[in-house]
Formats: sequence, C-alpha cells, structure tokens
Amino acid sequence: MHIDLLGPMAVRREDGTAVTPSAPKRRALLSALAVRLNRTVATEELIELVWEGSAPPTARAALQGHVTALRRLLDGSGLELGTRGSGYLLAGEPDRVDVLHFGRLCEQAGVLLPEPAAPGEGATADRALSRLRAALDLWRGPALADCGSALLRERTLPYLTDLRLRALERLADGLLRAGRGGELAAELAEAADGHPARQELAARLVRCLEQDGRSAEARARYERAVARLTGPPGPELRRAGEQYGARPDDGRTAGTRPAAAPPAADPRPAADPRFVGRSAELARLDQVLPAARDGRPILVTGPAGVGKTSLVRHWAARRGDAHFPDGILRADLRGFDPDGPRQPAEVLGELLTALGVAPDVLPVEPADRARRYRELTGGRRMLVVLDDAADYAQLAPLLPDPPATDSEPAPVTIVTSRSRLRHLLVRTGGIPLPLGVLGPEEAAALLARTLGADRTADEPEAVAELAERCDRLPLALRLAAAHLAARPDWSAADLAADLADEQSGLAALSGTGATRGPLGLTATLDRTYRTLAPDAARLFTLLGLHPGAEIGTDTAAALADLPPATARTLLTRLDAVHLLEETGPGRYARRELVRRHAAAQAAELGCEERFLALDRLIAHYLDVTAGWTSEGTAADGRVEDWFRREESALRAVVLCAEQKDRPTAAWQLAHRTCLLYETTGHDRTHWRAVVEAGLRAAHADRDEAAIARLATDLAVLHVDRAAHRTAADQLERALAAADLSGDPALRHHCRSRVAAALLRAGRYERAVPMLGDLVAAARTSATGHLLVRALTDLADALVLAGDAEPALRHADEAVRAATARSGGAEAVLATHSRARALHALGRRDAALSTARLAVALGRTVGDQALEARSHTLLADLLDALGRTAEGAEARRLA
Repeated sequence: MHIDLLGPMAVRREDGTAVTPSAPKRRALLSALAVRLNRTVATEELIELVWEGSAPPTARAALQGHVTALRRLLDGSGLELGTRGSGYLLAGEPDRVDVLHFGRLCEQAGVLLPEPAAPGEGATADRALSRLRAALDLWRGPALADCGSALLRERTLPYLTDLRLRALERLADGLLRAGRGGELAAELAEAADGHPARQELAARLVRCLEQDGRSAEARARYERAVARLTGPPGPELRRAGEQYGARPDDGRTAGTRPAAAPPAADPRPAADPRFVGRSAELARLDQVLPAARDGRPILVTGPAGVGKTSLVRHWAARRGDAHFPDGILRADLRGFDPDGPRQPAEVLGELLTALGVAPDVLPVEPADRARRYRELTGGRRMLVVLDDAADYAQLAPLLPDPPATDSEPAPVTIVTSRSRLRHLLVRTGGIPLPLGVLGPEEAAALLARTLGADRTADEPEAVAELAERCDRLPLALRLAAAHLAARPDWSAADLAADLADEQSGLAALSGTGATRGPLGLTATLDRTYRTLAPDAARLFTLLGLHPGAEIGTDTAAALADLPPATARTLLTRLDAVHLLEETGPGRYARRELVRRHAAAQAAELGCEERFLALDRLIAHYLDVTAGWTSEGTAADGRVEDWFRREESALRAVVLCAEQKDRPTAAWQLAHRTCLLYETTGHDRTHWRAVVEAGLRAAHADRDEAAIARLATDLAVLHVDRAAHRTAADQLERALAAADLSGDPALRHHCRSRVAAALLRAGRYERAVPMLGDLVAAARTSATGHLLVRALTDLADALVLAGDAEPALRHADEAVRAATARSGGAEAVLATHSRARALHALGRRDAALSTARLAVALGRTVGDQALEARSHTLLADLLDALGRTAEGAEARRLA
C-alpha cells in the first residue's frame, strides 16, 4: 500500500486500487502518522492535529476508534499501525509514503547540502539529475490537499514547499551545465509566478530561457521579476539579466530619478481632511515655536509610516497665515529613497527657484547656492520644511541662518526624518519631537474617517483588532482602509484575519504611488533597511529569527555570534532609524510589522545560516535558564522580571526547536520554562502549549527521564487548574516513565513536585499523605539521600494543615539527619521548618532562636539566596510578635 500526500491525499493498494478514507478525521490521523513514519507520535499531538486544537472530551476514545478502523484498512498492506507508550507509530518502508520518498531522493541528489554539490561528471551527474527529476515528478499538486487537517498542513507545507523549490533550482543548475536549460523553462515559470520573492527561481528561469535561444522571453521575465520586487534585484538575478545585456539597475531602479516638484512658497497649504488626533504633538509644536524662531530647528522623528509629514502639513495649514506671512518652503530630501538621498546642491537649486531666482542665474557652486539661499531667507517670517532627511551632512547646507538679534525675524525650520539625527540636535541645539504610533481611539477614528462610519460603526471590536494588526501606524491604517474600500463585501474582521497570517499578511498592506513606486509597508521598511551598513543589516535580518517583541543585547549577540559590545553598537544603529526602540538599558522592542519584515528577510538566508543562528538562540536560552529553576532562585525578583520580558520568546523558541527537529533542546527548554511558570507569578495562559510541546519532544527524543519530567510538569499544570483527577492520571504516566528510566530519585522528584503543587493549591488532604509516602520511600539505602528534603517538605505541609506537633517531630528528625550528613543547605532548610513548627505551637522564643540559628547556618553555607530566605523567615516571625523595627532590619538584610 502507498500513501500519497504530495497533492490531494490518496491511499492506494499495490494494484492501484484507491482506498482513501472518506472520513476527514481518519485522513488527518493517517496523514499525521505517515509524515512521521517509523516515529512515535504522542496521543496528545494526534488529538491536536485531528481536531485542530478544538478537541471534545471524547476525543481520546474517538481517536482509538479511528486507529482501529485504520488498522483494518492497513492489514496486510506492508504498513503496520501500533501503540508505543503514550502514542502511536506507523511502521513500514519509507518509499511507501511519497513525502518520505521525495525527501530521500532529494537527499541522495545533494539538495539537503548547504551548498550545491560539485558538478561531477558522467554517470554521477546523470544520477543526480534523474533523482531530482523523479523527486519532482512525485508532486501532483499542493501537498497535503484534502488531508483533513489544516493544522497539519500548516505545520508541514512550508518545509515541503521550500524543499521542492530547492530541488527545482538544483535541477535547473544541472540542466544548465548540460546545456539543456530549456527543458525546465515551463516548470520554472510556474514556480516563479507562485513565489515572486524568490529571486533564485527567477534568475534560473532567465538563464534557461536565454540558453534555449528565447532572449525576448528572458528579457520579459527579468523585467517582470524585478518589477515585482520591493527592493533592487539581488546579485544572482542581476547576473542573469546581464546575460542579454540588461544593466544591473534595470527594472524598478532603471532610469533617472523623476524630477521633484519645486518646493513652492505657499502661505495657504491645504489641510488633510482625513487627519485625526495628535493633539499633544500639535500643542507641542505651538509650544516650541518661539524657541524655533531663534534658529533652532524642530526635529520630528519616528518610524516609517508614522505620519511625520502629515503632522507637519496639518500644523502648517492651521498656523500658516498667522505665523508665516512670508510663505512656506518645502523640500523632499528623499533621505531613504531607493536611489539614495538627494544632493544638497540639487535641493538648494529648487529652493532658490521657489524664492524667485531665475534658473539661468542660479549659482553653480554648492557653497554659492547655500550662501544665496541664506541671504534670501534671512529676516523673513517663513516656514522651511525639510522632509525625510538622511543625516546632518545633507541638512547642514539647507538650514537658514539664525537671527542676528533677538528682535530680528527669522525662518522656522522643521525637519522630518526616520533617523533620530542626534548629530543635528548636538550641533544646532535642535528641538526633538518624537512621534509614536496612534492611540487606540485615534487609530479607530482614522479608519472610520477614511472608510466612512457606515463601514466601521457596526463592528467596533473588529475595527480595534484591525488597528492593532496595523500596529496603529497611520500608513498601515490608510493602506488597510484602501484595501477595504476596494472590497465592499469585506468586513473589518475579514481584513484583520487576513493580516493575522504570518506569511502573507503584509501583502494586504500594499499600494502604489504615482511617481515613487510601491508604497506598501514592505517597500517603506525596505527603504530604511537599505540605508543600513552591512553589519547592521545582517543583525536586523538575523533578528527576524527571534520570535519575541523585545530583545536583549545578550540575546542579539548570541543570535548573531557577536561580542556583546559589538551587538550593542549595532542595536543602537537600528534604534537610530526606528527599526528598534530602546526601552531600557540593553533592551530593545520592535513593532509586529517590523518583526514580520525581519522574518521575511531571514527567510531568504541560506538554510545552513538559518539553522546555525537558531541553534545559537536555543543554546543561549538554555545557558541563561540553567540553574534558574530551583526554589531559591524563584524568589529572586530579577529572575521573575527576566521571565516576564522573555516568556513569549521562550515559548516560541520551544515550539521552533520542536518543529526544527531539535527534540533534546526543545524538551530541556520547555521543562525549564514550565518550572518558571510554576515558581513565578507570571501569567500562565500559555503554560499548556509549552508543556505539551516539550512532552512531544521528549517522546520524539525517546528519553524516558525527559518524559517523566515533562509529564510531571503537565500534572503540576493540572493541579494549578484544579483538575486534580487529571493530574493524578498524568502523575501515574510520569512515574511509569521514571520507572523505565531506572532512576529512583526521579520517581521521588516527580511525586514531590506534584505534592508541592497540591500544597500551593491548598489541597492538604491530598498533599500530606503523598509526602508521608515519600518519607517512607526515602528510608532505604538507595534513596536515603532524599530523606532530609522529604521530612522537611512533610513538616512544612503539616504546619500548613494545622497539625504542628507531628510537624515538629519530622522537622527535628530532618535537622538530625542533615547534621549527620555534614549539614549544608539541607540543614538550613530543615532548621527553617523547625522554626515554623515551633511558631505554630506558640513557642515564640524558641522559634526566634531557631530562626537566628538558620541565619548563622546560612552564612556558613555561602549561599546568598539561602541566607536571604533565612533573614526573611526571621523578619516574618518578628513581625508576628509585633517587633516591627527588628523585622524591618531583618528584611533589609534579606
């Protein structure tokens, strides 16, 4: 029997008879098992895939029914469906599943190597070509179509599609070397149309057409490919164009820059009727106007698309007549234009023309133009707007002279830039006016004003979500409104859902200008990106592999394999052009649209470079979290603050490590993240997603000890959510895995953690018997090293349960046992328990003496966290006795 997934799902017997299951969930189950042929798939993962994250309570029983039906279907087929631990395994020859057959052929042909294999000669090259041809011929359409699970398709399709395109590119290379490129032109054309951002495909198509003597088609294909790009063509595509004589700057970047409209001196600029909000910023412009008349430029800065130009124009329209009777000069400096910023001499020529200088008498030398410009603007009450500045060097010749005296009139200069232009502020004493995104109400109002209230009034929640999907960025909001205006049948909720798509959401935020080319978010961000130096551009691209909204210097350094000082310098450069925002020392945030843009750049990296960077990121989080998951460090506020900042990134890295077939790293990081959820006060909404991913990875790693730990994490989660029966079932699975691992201490650890969770939940009637059993189990030679901790935990539990007499007995035994074992941290913790038991019995003086002894012991151990806990215990006891001054001193020492 064969299972075909490279197209509409099909199951066929050896004679070709189709026996594809008709039930969608059965198809989903078989597909999920087939793509993991000969590997165990956890029951929880199968339920998630088959029911696409919305499983009913009966899902486990229903899954077993589907498994039984599939076993009947597969009987005698050469494929065997069996149960393995807490999951299922479909076993058989890989060539019976076309997805695996395809992958094996690609591997044999060298597609999985980071660089193309050497051309080879004769039979070797022919074999590679034949395998590539056979691999591509397995595809019958979009992979996993009609497989019954959109979630499975979503998780599997990107890798398969990427591998297919790489195979197609390798086949094209081989055929081109053999002089047979024309054979692949039709397939390449179809693939290039479907993936316009993949320049490698377009380059090979151009070369194949040229080799086949179809030069006109090659030129048309080159120009079409370049026109569809949001930036200039890369080196491979440019080289392909040069084969038929195209200049490297053909296409979008061809020709000369369109002439800019001269900056007319206009005292009455038109106001934008769609402008909303910005009351604080408009008031700030009014406030700083007197200082600006002294020659200090106002610098309006912010990210691309935030509305800097709109703000200045709106303010000028409101204030023009009264404050600037001599008119308004405007110049677009195009500081982030694809063709580079405009030269000051060119801008000065247009400004002088606007001021009445005839073109035939314009000064030739830039210095002469600057001198004449300052002469003509001096003493005039006018506004000079220098829009989209690149840097101080471009601006310096364009700044009017300050007034000679306090009473002399002078122009007011407003500069806008997506760069922070700190040099300008330092050299001129400029007045900064940073511009952020709109507030939620302003963003909704902009959509309503642009679209009309009739399109937005009935779905305020969807409008609010759409605004957030646009990062409340004015340009994105206007593009979204234009998208909806062109689609009368769409609602705001429809577009918000479209924008939520990680891969294609940015495509909806696109548009075209009359003279300046693409105006979409991607094109706008590209203009900023292209101004970066190569090292800063590389870091920005690699940050696209980081899933979090906030990034620390140490994380960026690890991801890019840089020294921290170098990473900090580059992060500062990204902050300077608003691709990042520094939120605190060494911490940088980015908007979601910027993160997606970086992710799109990262997707263009080579396979090896992406995986090496991801491995560095995973290793960084493993290094940082090592040793942070004990009870003592959980009380450290720095750990909790770090986890609050990094939780979303940690969660995403766990899922990424699992999906990229790094199971050991995935379960290790998942386990540490679960312990941080458990021991800190952070929001636990996503705890389950992390622990289930870790458990899947542990099963994939076939590590019973890891399965025990992650199953215990899941049991603790169920306790936290008051699902105690489910927690007990999960604990039994953890203990079974611990038994298989052959580690008796691990079994003890699993039960101890669940008991501690029950104590936190106030379920003393469940926790105390479990801890009593742990004490009994620790009284053997193999587990004697666990006895002190077990006695201590039981004593603390009994105090909480209101049974202090036996608590003191167990604490005393723990102290004796710890002392016999040479003391250390165990002796300090046991002394803590004894002090708490004495206090619960009303023996206050003895409790205080015992707590002071714990402080002294803590000092001898040399563990500052443990010593701090001893001081805190002493402070609590002193406060309970009303001795607050002494308690405050103990807390200060803690």
